[in-house]
Amino acid sequence: MQKNLKIFHLLAVKTYPDDVEINFSFSNMEFLLRPDELPFTRESIQLHAFAGDARVGSRHLLDSLSRKEMVPGENIFLSLGTSLANFILWSVLLKRGDEVLIEFPAYEPMFKVPAYLGAKIRFFKRDPIDFSLSVNAIASVLSEKTRMIILTDSHNPSGNQISREVLHYLKTLNQERNIIIFIDEVYGKFYRERSLFTEYPEFVVTGSLSKFYGLGSMRVGWAFAPAPIVEKSRAFSDYLTPEIPFPPLYLAHLLLEHPVLSELELRVRQRIKTNREIIGGFFDRTEFLSCYIPRSGLLFFPEVKGTVDVKKFHQRLYEKYRMVVTEGRFFQMAQHFRIAGVCAPETLADGLQRLDKALRDSLKQGV
Repeated sequence: MQKNLKIFHLLAVKTYPDDVEINFSFSNMEFLLRPDELPFTRESIQLHAFAGDARVGSRHLLDSLSRKEMVPGENIFLSLGTSLANFILWSVLLKRGDEVLIEFPAYEPMFKVPAYLGAKIRFFKRDPIDFSLSVNAIASVLSEKTRMIILTDSHNPSGNQISREVLHYLKTLNQERNIIIFIDEVYGKFYRERSLFTEYPEFVVTGSLSKFYGLGSMRVGWAFAPAPIVEKSRAFSDYLTPEIPFPPLYLAHLLLEHPVLSELELRVRQRIKTNREIIGGFFDRTEFLSCYIPRSGLLFFPEVKGTVDVKKFHQRLYEKYRMVVTEGRFFQMAQHFRIAGVCAPETLADGLQRLDKALRDSLKQGV
């Protein structure tokens, strides 16, 4: 039996004190529609599933997602958020002792959950300067026993994206060695209109409405995968629950079908543009951090320079400035921390000022 089942990052996120004023750890985009713009009315919200929906979750959402993402319905598995989709897929695709290769640094559940399921975990390192991924990095740890390769795109925590060269190499590994390529692209929408699955239908790709659209509380997620894997996932889902809740799936369908979705996406992309300019300016000015700036998106993983006491910095940031970031220790890189710049621009600017002050407060010679 596993002695410690905690995902420490998620535990920290769920137990932040109530007096935190600015949360740069939270990575769901703010939901940028006003109440009077919502495509829902009380009459339109269906509380009960339609006949035939139990098997797929919601045939309405399945069809809407299929049209929007240009993915056949037989290749879509609906779930309660990306995390549950990941768990179900790993459960049906892995057996105890399978070798799984995972990027480093990595989002904690991406290696803890497969390990819990009995997989043998091996890491391959992204470049420590810009967190880019190379063919050589993967090839150096590949073995005859490798069953699956797990990645995030955009990379969590750095925001870097997988290159075409690496994607082609991964496709070759799948075709020639039957290695499952598993990519969590929950942050992919920040820079890509279509899922990677449309170009690489051999891969298993997961996503949701949470990060880009700001609807994490709806817990609507999915996987795009080869049809046999989708069928296995639907069958295994019955071990967890006879049906997943229908109302959030149907609400997601209403949103995806409504013209206001285009306006929401426009506002999100404008927020991304504005906030990237604010954050870029901050990193140009600060003397305490070095940071790779990803080509797009709002995830950043700066490294604290040696003049700053990192533990003191996180302590001061909360105690004096009522603010939190995602500590680098959750990604096995304690000298770093993650910023998700999804909040309103004025909140972002205020938070960056507090961040700078906390760094100054934590200079080693001043501690």
